[in-house]
Amino acid sequence: MGYRIRLDVDDCMSSGKCVADYPSVFEFDEDELASLKDESTLSDEDCIRVARNCPSRAISVFDSDGNEIPT
Repeated sequence: MGYRIRLDVDDCMSSGKCVADYPSVFEFDEDELASLKDESTLSDEDCIRVARNCPSRAISVFDSDGNEIPT
C-alpha cells in the first residue's frame, strides 16, 4: 500500500525506541531528538509497529492518499 510516516519532533521525548528498533530509519539529532534518515526501508507493518511503539505518540502513519492510519 505504501504507508509513510511523519515524525513530530515537538512531541518526541527522546525515548530512543524508534532509533533502537529501526537504526536504518531513525537517528538522534544534535538535540538528542529522533529524526528520520530514510523511511523508504519500512514496510507497511513496520510503519504501524514503530508508531505504536513510540511512547510519546510522536510518529503518525499515512496511506498513499494522505489519510492518517489509526495506530
